[in-house]
Amino acid sequence: MRSLIGRLVPAIFRHLEGYAEIAGEDAREATAFVARRLLALLVAGACAFVALLMACAWLLVLAWDTPWRAWTAAGLALVFAVATAALAWPAFRRPEARPALFFHRIRSELSRDRELIERALDGQDKGRDNGEQRAD
Repeated sequence: MRSLIGRLVPAIFRHLEGYAEIAGEDAREATAFVARRLLALLVAGACAFVALLMACAWLLVLAWDTPWRAWTAAGLALVFAVATAALAWPAFRRPEARPALFFHRIRSELSRDRELIERALDGQDKGRDNGEQRAD
């Protein structure tokens, strides 16, 4: 038993080191993906905000010397309220089941290891049943 454990410990440590390496690669990939998306989102958000401010100012300038000045401001406020509700709605909904975006390699390695361990344990149980009688 001691010799079996002595041979398994280095193999287990090498396996854990491989998992750490794969997890590090997945983490770097996820970080780069999130950073690119966040930067693009921030730039697009800033541009959209400036464009929206300019459109609102243009509408108010057009309606300034008319009796529709107050209605234009109220309409803009209503449009912003509706847009806020429409954009916030997905954040409050329950997320749908979708494939995992991050750490797909580590998940696949874990599932392969789980299958190998299950097969190894099934093989040991079969050997006990065929060759040895249990005293249960």
